[in-house]
Order: sequence, then C-alpha cells, then structure tokens
Amino acid sequence: MSIRTTYREITFRSRLEAQWAIVFDLLKIPWAYEPSRFELPSGVYVPDFLLYPDDEGQATWAEVKGPWPDAREFQVASEINLYVAPLMILTGDLPRRGGGGTAWWFSRETARWSMVSPREALSRTVYDGVHQCKEPEDTVWDEALSSARGAFTERRPKPGEGLL
Repeated sequence: MSIRTTYREITFRSRLEAQWAIVFDLLKIPWAYEPSRFELPSGVYVPDFLLYPDDEGQATWAEVKGPWPDAREFQVASEINLYVAPLMILTGDLPRRGGGGTAWWFSRETARWSMVSPREALSRTVYDGVHQCKEPEDTVWDEALSSARGAFTERRPKPGEGLL
C-alpha cells in the first residue's frame, strides 16, 4: 500500500517517490515530478520524474516502483525509451549503499532491459557526459541514501508509553 507523502510542497503518490526526490536533491540532480503525460501505442503513461529538465541536454526519465515492474509496465517504459527519451526504473526500497539496490536500464541499441544498481542506471543516463555533470563520490551517495531513508519516519510509541 502506497502512502502519499509531501516533500517540497509536492504530494507524491508514495513515500518511496518522495525519498527518491530527496536523493536527487542531495545528489544535485534537477528534477520535476510527473511533468508530462504520453499517449503511447500501449496506453497512457505518466513517468514519475524528469531528470535534468534543461535546454542543454536530453531529458532522462525515472520511474519509481516498489515491487518489480510487470509486463505492461515494462512495455510502456520500453516505448518511452524507443520513442521519447531514456527512462530507467528504480525498484524496491532505497538501497543502503550507493552500489546497492535494483534498477532497470534500457539499451536503445539492443532494445533490451538490464538489471543494474540505481547508481549505475544514473551513471548511464544522467552522468553520461551529456549533462557535463560530475558523478558524486561514494560518501555523497551513501549520505544521500541515508538521509532519504530516515525521512518521513514516524516515531512509534514504546511499549507502555502514552497509556494512563
């Protein structure tokens, strides 16, 4: 079950999306949340994030999924990659370290998906030289992930606390 979460005055459809927004901010990756809607052969699709929405380089899209994408989700994500711009899929919980976690990256040359870490997916899209942006150090990645994982946590009462 997704929990709508507000960050920077934007209400995200899930806490995980809001946490990725924090990661992008801490990594200094400009983003916009759900800025476009696409009519594709397989249906309507609204990707979660547009990364680097500037006039200089090609847009990169990121879709956030708690569980792994199903066949339809891969289909529409493939169509975005083939007809619009690069799109990666970030799956599962936030990784604990920069090299961990799971993402899906699409190769336009082979028209196939590869499972890589989120850091590798960003490296192949955002930090590919198109945007002339330097890839962050390991410590920056780890700190960004740690900060985002700790965001939006609600303190639960200890046993017996709050009882009269």
